[in-house]
Amino acid sequence: MISPLIKAFIFDMDGTLIHNMEYHQLAFFEFLKRHTISITEAEYEQKNKGTITEIIPRFFGDHLSHEQITELGEEKETLYREMYRPHLKPIEGLIEFLEEAKNKGIRIALATMGDQKNVQFTLAGLRIQHYFDAIVSGEEVKQGKPHPEVFQSAAAKLSVSPDHCLAFEDSVSGITAALAANMQVVGIATTHTPEELRALFQLPTIIKTYTELHW
Repeated sequence: MISPLIKAFIFDMDGTLIHNMEYHQLAFFEFLKRHTISITEAEYEQKNKGTITEIIPRFFGDHLSHEQITELGEEKETLYREMYRPHLKPIEGLIEFLEEAKNKGIRIALATMGDQKNVQFTLAGLRIQHYFDAIVSGEEVKQGKPHPEVFQSAAAKLSVSPDHCLAFEDSVSGITAALAANMQVVGIATTHTPEELRALFQLPTIIKTYTELHW
């Protein structure tokens, strides 16, 4: 049940609006393979946190210039979009839920580590841009999740206090960031199972699809 005290919804994007995390992983492994870098799934899970400018040096080393990091990051994200485009679709019940939130006067923001091209790819592809009153992407923050900056920035753009915001997140780093921003959180069980999320966080609500939410 969603509290009437909530004035804003703040959504993560990957794994929260769309069930796409496996395609990010597939793209990253193919991208690294093209650069003759071999890693395990455990290494990927450990290093794949934060903004793309934080992630790339973890795989390639600290010697890269900002321009090289940007170029490599764009190469990976372009590959991801090519791989995921035929499969792009919202998590079940998302659009109906967004529509109902708008009708109830809830402010809506996006708080993602994805870049602007991925944001455009996702929102335009799903035709849901008009639901969002504010967007904060990975390029706009200095510190990626699990730091709370992206959620704090989204709340500030909406002019809503964080404790009146409900965040929707699928990842451990994202949920950690939203809780650190003093927000209530709905866990989305796409990247992790409900049992895995319950073992890590005391969240009142964990869902697989948006059809499970009630006002």
